[in-house]
Amino acid sequence: MKNLKYSAGAVSKGFWFQAFKKYNDLLNRGYKDKEIKEMQEKDNILLAPSKSYGKKMINEIAKRTKALPDEIKDIFSRLTLSDQKILNLLGIMMTDRLFFEFMYEVYREKIIIGNLEFDNSHTRIFLNNKSEQSERVANLTLQTKKRLSGAYRTYLKDAGLLVEEGGLSIIRKPILDMSLEAEMKNKGMYPYLKVFLGE
Repeated sequence: MKNLKYSAGAVSKGFWFQAFKKYNDLLNRGYKDKEIKEMQEKDNILLAPSKSYGKKMINEIAKRTKALPDEIKDIFSRLTLSDQKILNLLGIMMTDRLFFEFMYEVYREKIIIGNLEFDNSHTRIFLNNKSEQSERVANLTLQTKKRLSGAYRTYLKDAGLLVEEGGLSIIRKPILDMSLEAEMKNKGMYPYLKVFLGE
């Protein structure tokens, strides 16, 4: 993770859960990465609006999946839909350092202190703090930071970790499948697990 540079890549990447699910289902049925990419190129299995967008999607989905330990990928098809969404979010966290730090420093912190109300100011404060620590983040335009804030919010909502209640956005702590939790403990993924457990 420390080798990853801060990036604003999230502004151009969706949560893309249906694509992630399709890719992992095909992997679990024995298809290879190259074959799935050829299927996308030929038959647009991800239903992308254009060929170039489809290529971008499949490459990003493959990158997220490759970041996950094999033992976690192997249990994908046995997990509930909500846990599969968590795996997609985990893949994003493992390939996007800035988003991981947002999850660790903002989302996890909110669960720990029990202040579950969330608004865009929390992301703004996070990005301002990062700007003081990193020239790369400091050089992002205000527009990019605003779009990043929107992307992070969308990721949380699409993963089921942010819900609307009575006009407020509320952080939700997931209930993880025991086998997923065990694999994350076994594979040295405790920093990521701590995000979801609020520890």
